[in-house]
Amino acid sequence: MVEASYGENSICLRLDSDGKIWYTVKRNGAEVVLPSRLGLHFANSRPLCDRFTITKVTKRNVVGAWKPIYGERAKIDESFEEAIVCVEDDLGRRMEIRLRAYFEGTALQYFIPEQEKLNNFTIIHEDTSFAFPEGSLAWEEHGVEGEYAVKRVGDVSGYCERPFAVQLPESGYVLIHEAGLTDYARMLIVKDEEAENTLKVHLSGHLCGLFSENDYVGYGFTLNKDETDSLVSNVEGKAPFATPWRTFILADHAAELLCRSNMVLNLSEPCKAEDLTYVKPGKALRDMMLSTKSAFECIDFCVDHHFQYVLFDGGWYGSLDSENKAIDPRREDPERDLGLRKVISYGKEKGIGIFLYVDRTAAEPYLDASLPLWKDWGIAGIKLGFIKVGPQEWTRWVVDAVKKCHEYGLMVNIHDAYRPTGLSRTYPNVLTQEGIRGNEHFPTATHNTTLPFVRFQAGAGDYTLCYFDKRLKVTNAHMLAMGVIVYSPMQMMFWYDKPSDWHGEEEIEFWEKIPVTWDESIGISGEIGEYAIIARRKDSEWFIGCINNEKARAVKIPLHFLDAENKYSAQIYEDVSELDTRTKVGIRSVEVTKDSILEFHLESSGGTAIYLKPM
Repeated sequence: MVEASYGENSICLRLDSDGKIWYTVKRNGAEVVLPSRLGLHFANSRPLCDRFTITKVTKRNVVGAWKPIYGERAKIDESFEEAIVCVEDDLGRRMEIRLRAYFEGTALQYFIPEQEKLNNFTIIHEDTSFAFPEGSLAWEEHGVEGEYAVKRVGDVSGYCERPFAVQLPESGYVLIHEAGLTDYARMLIVKDEEAENTLKVHLSGHLCGLFSENDYVGYGFTLNKDETDSLVSNVEGKAPFATPWRTFILADHAAELLCRSNMVLNLSEPCKAEDLTYVKPGKALRDMMLSTKSAFECIDFCVDHHFQYVLFDGGWYGSLDSENKAIDPRREDPERDLGLRKVISYGKEKGIGIFLYVDRTAAEPYLDASLPLWKDWGIAGIKLGFIKVGPQEWTRWVVDAVKKCHEYGLMVNIHDAYRPTGLSRTYPNVLTQEGIRGNEHFPTATHNTTLPFVRFQAGAGDYTLCYFDKRLKVTNAHMLAMGVIVYSPMQMMFWYDKPSDWHGEEEIEFWEKIPVTWDESIGISGEIGEYAIIARRKDSEWFIGCINNEKARAVKIPLHFLDAENKYSAQIYEDVSELDTRTKVGIRSVEVTKDSILEFHLESSGGTAIYLKPM
């Protein structure tokens, strides 16, 4: 047996008597992923999954850290142990299984080295499986904007999104994801019908049957009406060739899952770009009216409330409801009273950048021709909407589009069905992406209290924060706290709100102060789908977000992370139902130290936001 281990985490590999490859993941010496199969299946040739012998094993230990230009923390530990297992089958075909163990968990990757007997190939599916103990629970999600359903692993159905969370029957959690997806088909998780309590990798097609007009889960208009959906897709490869990493974030308790997002970045290619001075995270306001007047109002609102960007959403270059949405985005909609370049100029005078929404029906044919023009206009970046995901060719398209935007000094927000797998390390101009059920759907408090344990381990998520809209299913204090819970270096504020919706509510100062990138992020306590408490630091100031599901509860927030040498002023924003205001958010201040413990009674779907500043 070959093992890579780091701290409490390890991943092991062995061959059975038939030369089949099995791996196991352990936490504190106990199996959390039971012996599970590995292998690749090809079109027009025998599978690469059995009759193996191990020809060589190499191991290395790496100790180090790197500094991202932005993130959830100022420094990322990338220490790990790696074991590379070289195997060869009876036909003389060679493959490597790369095993890694980090502080956050473990990972594995297939690598096919250059060789005569396996040069060009088509992967039709993987044997990669995930076996769990009887009684394990899973959080099943269909579509990137779907709702989570908790069920036994053996009862999982359909094509499930990643990250995919599993709770073990005794104790502990496993979060399955992928990292380094740049030239491969997207992984979805499906039930293995041939083994008990076992899941497996599915190389997905476009929509996998998940989209319907009555059940919008993020796939929307990623296919034209004349295009056919697909359930599965193949991967074309040429040796040397590496698959994405299959990752396992491990935790003894649910709260340990919070803010564990390092591994997906560590397993992605480092940034090689030299000039990233144009990459500037910030808060943004959407202009829904798309007129010169409304744009000026949005820019002035951003200045007053310390936001950095205005987004012109869909429709600025033509109606997205038209029969042919592939309108050339190198123009302004002649039917709108929108002087875009005048607005961009006004924004620059005020220090506010402009982002433009570009639907994939316009980006696919016109991106190359549009980028130099948009750069000349002076915009800050683009939001790519309804991009195609799943098959390898569209994985490549997204990476290529992001690279081209970098070449023109433009930031990117990728929307709809795309979920991150570490691309923002390679191209930091990807500030954020959707791939989340956010306030476009006005999700429940149970959904919100699931996201920080599952979705955000993949990376940033553009949740599109709302505040004044009456369709919200949570309290306003809950929404204030979501500004901390949600990590997104381009944070969309007041998504369905307009500047005129603000009537001087004082608590908005919390969103005015809050950063979008951090020097330190800590998960304090919580349970998946019940409640979550996260603390984040920028310089010497701390922000705490505490959100609750529909069940009222009492919580305690220890402040042990504060600097022992300082006293702090804690500004607390909380639900006060008896207040005669439309938002019913009370504000109070208390003096605290690292030995303080704050106690709160959280109402149904409520929350608390806290700003701590050294005195």
